[in-house]
Amino acid sequence: MAIITLTTDFGIGDYMVAGIKGAILKQLPGIQIVDISHEIEPFNLGEAAYVIKNVYPDFPEDTIHIIGVDALPNEVTRLLAAKIDGHYFVCADNGILSLILAELKPEELVEITLGRYNAYSNFPTRDIFVPVACHIARDGLLNIIGNNTNTYKHLNFLKPQTKEDKVLVGTVIYIDNFGNVITNISHKVFDEVGKGRTFEISVRNFKFTRILSRYSEIVTDFNNEVNSHGEKMVLFNSAGFLEIAIYKSNPKTVGSAKSLLGLKIGDNISVEFK
Repeated sequence: MAIITLTTDFGIGDYMVAGIKGAILKQLPGIQIVDISHEIEPFNLGEAAYVIKNVYPDFPEDTIHIIGVDALPNEVTRLLAAKIDGHYFVCADNGILSLILAELKPEELVEITLGRYNAYSNFPTRDIFVPVACHIARDGLLNIIGNNTNTYKHLNFLKPQTKEDKVLVGTVIYIDNFGNVITNISHKVFDEVGKGRTFEISVRNFKFTRILSRYSEIVTDFNNEVNSHGEKMVLFNSAGFLEIAIYKSNPKTVGSAKSLLGLKIGDNISVEFK
């Protein structure tokens, strides 16, 4: 049985997520539905792309990923179904595919054109994406539900900027449940620009000259580990992106990198190579 994942900015307080699942189960009783996240910041394509890009490889090939973020179609925004890296993605042509793809290219890509669906539905994630995903789950072909295309909207705001081969300017693209702040500076880009040079990372008024390999590396004495709680650090996280963190912080009590350093999505982080 196929797997359908859901990523939306709907939250969990409304009926929408339940409505999507109900519509899927009405067509395919017993299918596996996995919630990736419904807490994406409204209309935040960068956050959605970061989450999906880093989790989809953990699923089996042929998994179908419904992306209900900024999904309303209009005169210039089409609805797409794509096969990428052995997985299927159903989403709006709002640029999110380009953020997920990076260096990859779609194996198949169609503009959804099923005539019996309302092209201007106010709930396209349920009314359009669900029937398409269920069609794919039944081993249906993409060219049955749409016309082949090789164009899709491109966005590049997940790419850091380089200045004079010595300064790398990144952007905060995600803040996790611990309040850790993730930037769009990948390990690969950092190494390509840095070329092994020493560096200074500027985060607000704080400077870092060392990147840790793991969170616990900040601890100098594990017999007195509590003394390291609240220490600021920079490391490349499990997804390979530069992250600013505070060791064993609790956003609900003592604060986090987000609150204590005053960072939010869209803020800049700079790296100067010496």
